[in-house]
Amino acid sequence: MRYTTGPDVVNELLANLQSSGYIVLGPTNLDGVVLLSELHSADQLASGWVDVQSPGSYRATVSGNRVFSAANGPLSVKTYLHPGEIALGEVSHTDHDYITEARHPREKYAFFGIHPCDLAAVKVLDRALMFEGFEDPTYAALRKNAVFIVANCGRSGGTCFCASMGTGPQARDGYDIALTELPGRFILDATEESMPLLRGIDLRPATAEDLQGERSLMQEVAAGMRRRIEHSNPAARMYEGLESPVWGEVAQRCLACGNCTMVCPTCFCNTTKDVTDLNSGSVKKVRLWDSCLSRDFTYGAGGNPRRDRKARYRQFVMHKFAYWTDQFELYGCVGCGRCITWCPVGIDISETVNSVMGGNRDGGPVKEVARVG
Repeated sequence: MRYTTGPDVVNELLANLQSSGYIVLGPTNLDGVVLLSELHSADQLASGWVDVQSPGSYRATVSGNRVFSAANGPLSVKTYLHPGEIALGEVSHTDHDYITEARHPREKYAFFGIHPCDLAAVKVLDRALMFEGFEDPTYAALRKNAVFIVANCGRSGGTCFCASMGTGPQARDGYDIALTELPGRFILDATEESMPLLRGIDLRPATAEDLQGERSLMQEVAAGMRRRIEHSNPAARMYEGLESPVWGEVAQRCLACGNCTMVCPTCFCNTTKDVTDLNSGSVKKVRLWDSCLSRDFTYGAGGNPRRDRKARYRQFVMHKFAYWTDQFELYGCVGCGRCITWCPVGIDISETVNSVMGGNRDGGPVKEVARVG
């Protein structure tokens, strides 16, 4: 059932989450950048902050008083559920023996005010990191205890293309609570399991006028997106473009810095290293984010199959728009636009994909599941 509630829902819901033992993470302003970080009070929310994003450019200013007025900053849910650096285990030495200890995180995260594309990214990570029989224990432990309060988009960001990827601007599923901010009120949807988190909050059945206001807002946001993937089944078309000259043209600009993979909410490539403490005689196995754009990432005993930037950039894009559909039956890109904004040279992945597809366009939304072959 859909409900209407007043603006106080933000404070009340935040208090309920904290009293339930959650570490609440939401959009905050830090030095002019909207970041997903821990909230102790609603005053820390980046209310009124509006970001202007374009390829290789980000600027945020205060404009208005909407609570969830900013698009995506550089941090996503991945930052917390699949940490950039984490100790997986430790071997320590005592007078009698060596002791091996596995590390299992226990944090309970409540992601408050994330956008639908980031919620869709969790679905992507679930497919890879919770694949039956091959579950990542760190991700699985943190994911099990997490709740998601999604804020449907009230404006389109400058680099967003979630509408054409079918991941926004309104969340369809996967959330515990969904909020749509309208003037002076919120439309709220919640699963039955999450209703205890709404204790003490005044909820009224949403009227037809409220729901029409929500529909109109979502249509306006989707229509305002200036970028899109111009084919409803890019996977098949991308395979046809494996030898396209576009890859070499874009690679001439690419710095192979890895910024796109670091801010991407679905990239999960990593490496491990041993960290030795000579004082305590212990050794930790530490996992770190890595990038397929790094020259050393694919180095093996037989050499490196992707020595040039063209091959590595193609791998990055093909993984998102083609290979993923073979492995997991969904796309690895959710259209959040972060890789465009935070690329130092402003490479636009939507332009790359459309160019590789060679202009064979039908203008329809990308299919959520695409089987290739």
